[in-house]
Amino acid sequence: MQKYLGVEEGDILKRIGIDAGAAVETATDGEPPLDVIIRQEAELQMVAFFLGEQEYTVPSVAVQEVIRFQTPTRLPAAPAYLAGIINLRGRVTPLVRLRDLLEVQATGADDDRFIVVCRRHGLQVGLMIERVHTMYRVSQNDIDWAVESHLGINVDFVSGLLKAGERLVGIISVDRIVESVLKR
Repeated sequence: MQKYLGVEEGDILKRIGIDAGAAVETATDGEPPLDVIIRQEAELQMVAFFLGEQEYTVPSVAVQEVIRFQTPTRLPAAPAYLAGIINLRGRVTPLVRLRDLLEVQATGADDDRFIVVCRRHGLQVGLMIERVHTMYRVSQNDIDWAVESHLGINVDFVSGLLKAGERLVGIISVDRIVESVLKR
C-alpha cells in the first residue's frame, strides 16, 4: 500500500474501521496452497478462457465470479502487469494483466473484455482475459503436473497442463499470482 498509494496499510485499514492485526491474520489464514488442494481431488472443475489464441484454465474452487471488464484506477509505480484497482462490491480488487504475466501477444486494441475474479487467502484479485470459453470437468489422469518438461523454465504462473483432446491447456496458479501482487 505504501508503494502504490503513498500511505501505510495500517492507516488505511484504521480509517475504514478494520483492525490491522485482523487483516494480516486473514491474509495468512493457514489455508493450504491451491496446488496442494487440486492435486488431491480425483476430479476437478476448471474455468477455461482465451488470451489471444492460447487457452488457459483456472480451478473453479478459486473463482469467485466472472464479470465484464471495468476500467481500473491506475496506481503510480505499479508494475506493468498490474493494470490498477477496481471497487468490486466494496472490496478493493487489483486487476492483473494476465497477458503480460504470461507473455502472450496482444491481438487487438480491445483484448481484455472480461475479468475472472479469484479469491485466495482472504484476498480478491481480478485476472483480465479476452474471452471465456467453457467449463471442464477433468480427472487427475488428464492433468500433467510436470510443467517444466513441456514449457521449459518460464512456468512461474502455470502449475500444470490439462490434456484436452490433442491440445495442452495451461492451468494458471492463482496462488503465485496473488503472491506476486503482494510482493510488489
